Amino acid sequence: MDPGEFDTRIQLIRLDETGRDAAGAPTVTRVEVARPWAKLTYPGGREFLSGEGEVTERKVVIRLYARADVDTDTVVVAKGQDHDIKDIRPFDDVMELHAVARAPGQAS
Repeated sequence: MDPGEFDTRIQLIRLDETGRDAAGAPTVTRVEVARPWAKLTYPGGREFLSGEGEVTERKVVIRLYARADVDTDTVVVAKGQDHDIKDIRPFDDVMELHAVARAPGQAS
């Protein structure tokens, strides 16, 4: 993989449960793990699933150098939007994260 292809700065976020609120629901804190460079690609075909004309989901493949601190509980922030990792695959000398962008306003 050519390092010049990594042209997007992303954030890797770990969600830590820090306690409970007054209603007993867990409170979650976002902790930045790293800010690596990555390559984002959007697969062809059905990129969007629409409901009542609004885009609710978009698939993205994120390639970055392999890291031990990334798993499916990690949230990726790319281009200002949160992405949930659905699958992690090795690809040549890098790792490939198959993720889905969260709909605007969707909670962690």
